[in-house]
Amino acid sequence: MKKQDIWAQVAYYSSLGFVLPAGAVAGYIAGWALDRWLGTAPVLAVILAILGAAGGLVEVLRILSQAEKTEDRGE
Repeated sequence: MKKQDIWAQVAYYSSLGFVLPAGAVAGYIAGWALDRWLGTAPVLAVILAILGAAGGLVEVLRILSQAEKTEDRGE
């Protein structure tokens, strides 16, 4: 394995740590904006933050599953 390939993998997998919190933050911001518009604070902010975190978790699992399939094929 080339040294460059190893660093590319390190960069790829270290970016996964940002996917889950980014989903939660994006959901919270969208919920906060809707709460201000609809006057339902903090209901939608909490619900959308949880849904954003769940979406981030699903994305992390999808990426790891795809990487595992790629590695099993030997690519």
